[in-house]
Amino acid sequence: MSDYLHLLGEFRSEVPAVDDAMVERVLARIAGAPARRRSPLRRFGRRQRLTLVTGFAALLLTAASIAAVKEGPWWQSGGPPVDPQAVASVASDNMPADVKLADARTVVTSGDAALVAVPLNATGYCLIPAIDGRASLGAQCEYQVSNPARGDDDRTLSVTRKASAKGAAVWIVYGRVTDPRARKIDLGPFTLDLAIGGFFLGQVPQAEWSQLSGSATSGAILDGAGSALRKGCVNWAVAPIGTASDGEYPVPLWSDAQGGRCEPQKVPVLPTVELGTAKKLFDVTLTQNYGIWKAGQTVIFESAQRSDGKSCLVVTGGQGAQPGFNFSNACGAVSGGTNERHPINVGIGAGLTHVDGKAVYTWDISGAVDPGSTIAKLELRSDGETTPVALGDGFFFAQLPVTTPGPQKGTLRMPPGQWLLVGLDAAGHQVAQVDLVAFHRQASPH
Repeated sequence: MSDYLHLLGEFRSEVPAVDDAMVERVLARIAGAPARRRSPLRRFGRRQRLTLVTGFAALLLTAASIAAVKEGPWWQSGGPPVDPQAVASVASDNMPADVKLADARTVVTSGDAALVAVPLNATGYCLIPAIDGRASLGAQCEYQVSNPARGDDDRTLSVTRKASAKGAAVWIVYGRVTDPRARKIDLGPFTLDLAIGGFFLGQVPQAEWSQLSGSATSGAILDGAGSALRKGCVNWAVAPIGTASDGEYPVPLWSDAQGGRCEPQKVPVLPTVELGTAKKLFDVTLTQNYGIWKAGQTVIFESAQRSDGKSCLVVTGGQGAQPGFNFSNACGAVSGGTNERHPINVGIGAGLTHVDGKAVYTWDISGAVDPGSTIAKLELRSDGETTPVALGDGFFFAQLPVTTPGPQKGTLRMPPGQWLLVGLDAAGHQVAQVDLVAFHRQASPH
C-alpha cells in the first residue's frame, strides 16, 4: 500500500436524501407501528426551539447507575428510540454507510432529556439527543471505533438553549466513552455515571451556569474502583444567558490533558472563501453527470483565496458564468498537504445520479500537487486506458470514465480495475504515483 495515504484527502460521498416512501418504511421498522407522515429532520439543519421545563433549582446530574459494559452488545438493552423520525434522518444522512435502524435504542435519560444511540457499520455509532421526546438537536456519528482505551472515537458534547416563550433555558452534556473499563466521567463540578456501552447524559445545574460559562475544569474518566483511566480538561460551553447563541457548542466537552493547567479552548473560526479573488484555472467538459451539471456540459474551475491564507479549488458554473460566481462557500480541494516525498494530495468523490432512468454513482478525483515538485502533467490510468487530468496552478480535476450501479448499502466500492493517478514531469518521466483503490479502501468508513 502506498505511503501517500496519510497525506491524502478524505473520501467524499455525496448522496441525496431519501424520499418520503423510504422514511415511512424506516419509521415503521423502528417503531413497530404505522408511521405518521412527517418531514425528515436534517442532521445539521436549523436548530428548533425546545420545550423543556426546568422549574426546580438543581437539575438531575446522573444519567444512570448501570455499569458501562456488560455481556452482549449495548443495543440489546434499552427502550425504543424516543423520536423514530430522527433515526430515519440519520439513516438518510449517512447512506451509503450501514446504519442499523432496528438496533436504535434510547440508551440513557436525564429528567426530560434522552439520548438515542444507533449502531453504524461494524463498530461505529450515532448519538441523537432529545428534549421532551423531540430530537431536534441534530446528530453526531463515528464511523468506526478503534483504540477504545485511548478514546480516539469518543464523542462528548454540550448543547444549550436560551429561555423563550416556548420553554426555559437548557444546558445539557452528553456523549460516549468507548473504554470498556470506564464507569464514570468526572467533569469537575459533578460526576456522571456511564450507562451500558459508555453513554452519558446530564443537565448542568443552573446554579453553576455563571461560574462554568466559557471556562475549563479538570476532569477524569474513572473505572469501577474510582481510579483514573484518563485525565483531561472539560471545556464548558457559553451558558444560555444574555447574548449567548443556541445549539451545539463547537468545542468538544472533553479533551485529554496535555500537562499543566486546563485552559478554555477557543471556538474555531471556519475559513471563508473570498470569491472576489477567484481566477480561472481550466475548463472541463464532463463525461459523467457532476453535481447539478450533466454529461456533455462544460464547467469552469477557478482558484480563490481563503481567509486562512490557503488557496481553494471552486466550481463556478458553466460557460458564460459570472467571474467569481460559485454555488457554495466550499472547496473542492485546498492547497497544501503535500511535500517533496508526498507531492500529490487527492480526494475521491462519488455522487449518486440517474442515467437513462438507472441509479448510478459517478466518480471524480480532485486535489493539489506540491508547488516545489516537477509534476507538469497528471494521468489517470486503469487497465491500459489513460484518462487526461485537468491541471492548473497546482490544482487538478478528472472524472472516472465508468460508473458504479446504485444505490448501495455499506461501503461504496470503486469501479473494478486498477486505478492509478500518475504524475509526470515535462519530459514525460514518472515522478509520483497514487494507488486510488488502496487509498479508497483506507479512507472509507469501515
